[in-house]
Amino acid sequence: MTDKTAPNANPSETPTPGKDAASNDGRGFHHLGSHIGFLLAILLLAANMRGSIVGLGPLAEIIGTDLSLSGTQLGLLTTLPVLSFGVLSMFAPRLGQKFGLEATLLTMLLFIAIGQGLRASGAYDIMVVGTIILGAAIAVLNVLTPSLVRRSFPTHVALVTALYTFTMSSGATIAAFVSIPIRNAADGDWRWSLGVWAVFAAIAFVCWLPMLRYRHVGAAPAPVTRISLWKNVEAWWLALFFGCQSLMFYTGTAWVAKVFIDHGISEAEAATLLTLFNVFGIPAAFGAPLIYSRIANKKLAMLVLHIPLIIAIPGFVFATTELPYVWAVCMGLGQGSMISIALTLVGMRGADPQTSARLSGMAQSVGYLFAAIGPVLFGALHDLLGDWQVALYFLFVVVAVQLCAAMRAGSSAKIGAD
Repeated sequence: MTDKTAPNANPSETPTPGKDAASNDGRGFHHLGSHIGFLLAILLLAANMRGSIVGLGPLAEIIGTDLSLSGTQLGLLTTLPVLSFGVLSMFAPRLGQKFGLEATLLTMLLFIAIGQGLRASGAYDIMVVGTIILGAAIAVLNVLTPSLVRRSFPTHVALVTALYTFTMSSGATIAAFVSIPIRNAADGDWRWSLGVWAVFAAIAFVCWLPMLRYRHVGAAPAPVTRISLWKNVEAWWLALFFGCQSLMFYTGTAWVAKVFIDHGISEAEAATLLTLFNVFGIPAAFGAPLIYSRIANKKLAMLVLHIPLIIAIPGFVFATTELPYVWAVCMGLGQGSMISIALTLVGMRGADPQTSARLSGMAQSVGYLFAAIGPVLFGALHDLLGDWQVALYFLFVVVAVQLCAAMRAGSSAKIGAD
């Protein structure tokens, strides 16, 4: 693989397949300050990865009422992006290799704008199509961004990952915070709350055009590195961890507000609780990789980072309205930590940038397919049983499996090493 990070690099240069991973890791931006523009471009990608999805959560009740949707139909609008992540993630590394990372990521920003524009149409069938397009585009961003970080800033993977997950969480928080106010300002028309994210993606597309002068073009890695991740036990543990934390996040995003509302909390207060869920994920997303890197015992590090979820889930299930702000804050801290750690591990555990890209595709494909179960199952159990209790018990199982998987996924051993 060749990593042409300088502007005006000769696009006709071809890599030498036999070059070692260390050589590839060594070509990148080793000083963040001198390449702040490229770092900001990565953060702009991150800002578009979650906001357009999270923005639907606070609006779920009114959308369901306006369109006469069942819980399962409503859950589908949140689950389809996650399902797209699972189905398409495995193909994303090939797109980046064929067309170049920058060109691929730029195109995905355009698809996000189109997909979110369709979601803002207000017609359920068109919203479904837009959701699929949106999910496909974000799937590619999810997979290729850790690879771009690994190749562009090889000596700052944890820090840059912390920064872009921080930005991703911030985008989710802003979406949760502004959805209801925008709807209210538009005389109750929730389509404006969704449409604003199409405009933001279009602006990001324009801002990313100068990034095409950089050339990160992939070539087929050396045969020795083409191990089968699908036969690697460590890769599967990482995929399971990724899936559990994603299932928790998307289920929470889709249904936390409605669970609070159905327990007697007002719509405005439920939106505030969902905002807190996302707000407290921001510092957690930034701090978790730094905490993880400073604790030598990685199993202990994972246990420490799971403490907020160990507190939050029992409280949310058994005392929903007693201390709702405590449960929302703790869930936010826990989930913010988990997504950041998952992306850090995807970026760091690959033996080289090529393996990191394929590991990212494999872990996110398996993980998001698993995660897609969450919102639909949650909504279906509520429709079937008429309350939330059994669905909430399911969260205990997920957190327990997640902690077990995290203990194995957090190993410092490189996946794909000779």
